[in-house]
Amino acid sequence: MAMAPDEAIVEGLKYLLGSSPALLLLLYFLFFPDKFEKLAALFSKVVAGLGGIFRSAHKHYLKHDLQGRINDFSRRLRHSVPDLGQEKLKIEWVDSHAGREAFLADGKIVLRLRREDPEEHSFIHGAYLYVSGALLFKAKRYLSPSQRQSIDLFVTSKLVASEKPSAKGVFLDQYLHPMTADAKSKVALYLDDYAVIDQSALFFPVFVQELHFLGEKVFGRRREDLVRREVNGLITFLKPIANRTIGDEGDLNYRGQYCRFGLVIIGKRIKLLAGAIGPYVRYIERELAVKSADTVYLLAGTHNRAYVDEIADRFADRYQPARRHMFRRTLRFGNRTEKARTYLLVLRRKGVELIQPSVRT
Repeated sequence: MAMAPDEAIVEGLKYLLGSSPALLLLLYFLFFPDKFEKLAALFSKVVAGLGGIFRSAHKHYLKHDLQGRINDFSRRLRHSVPDLGQEKLKIEWVDSHAGREAFLADGKIVLRLRREDPEEHSFIHGAYLYVSGALLFKAKRYLSPSQRQSIDLFVTSKLVASEKPSAKGVFLDQYLHPMTADAKSKVALYLDDYAVIDQSALFFPVFVQELHFLGEKVFGRRREDLVRREVNGLITFLKPIANRTIGDEGDLNYRGQYCRFGLVIIGKRIKLLAGAIGPYVRYIERELAVKSADTVYLLAGTHNRAYVDEIADRFADRYQPARRHMFRRTLRFGNRTEKARTYLLVLRRKGVELIQPSVRT
């Protein structure tokens, strides 16, 4: 079984350095500063446990622990959406009369947290503030409050589950339950939809990616109501795709005014045997390229990666690769499911204008 990139680097360092732990530690710090910060947090926790003059080390532990865990999560998130989570995290402690807040300064997300908060409360407040300040901050100017809150809650839940499962109860009490209690709010409904989309691993690579592309545009006389309806349409579009059974024939093109893209699932053996990549090239040409789709998502099993790259080469004059991503996703075959290694190539149309009309004609 192939090793993860991080594991491969570590094994390579061990091989090169042999029995030199000091050099290994130094290079480990250079390659994985976020993981090294977690080690620094652990050291501070041990020192703080000595009491006396070392009690102040507890705040250093909380700071390094939070920074290390969130930065590590952001690094992994960039495997799905590379342009997100670029800002590093900086913690500042404030007194109880000051409000908790997050803001961008000098390329960093600065979190101001209260000194007296318990450890797990500090982590949860910091995690939510970081996500709300760093994730899709450009796109959020177009979204409704419930759309923004639901995205922040869902991604924070992923961060907590990955980095500090022991704090789940605090997250539920402090954020999830209070923010979904209003019967008039759509936050809870959005969270259910995101969970469905994420089951097929399409939440970050497609939904969040499209919102990121949306945030990169500037609209003349934009109408937020239209943008918000389009985001709702995007969710409605992705849900049945996430639940689709292998062999289902359904519409995989999203033709919005602000988001226009197509999903091309490459894997039908009959098509590949009959005409190699011909059917896929013709489909992209007639249904996407000619209609100026901004993005084309080419999705296939890793064993068909060569076909995907060849298809992309056919449109090199009009589309450029935005990113390549390898991940595992759930496939449905009638009454059974299985995890499959998947290759995703995102093609972005060349010459997409920064300033867009608010309504396409």
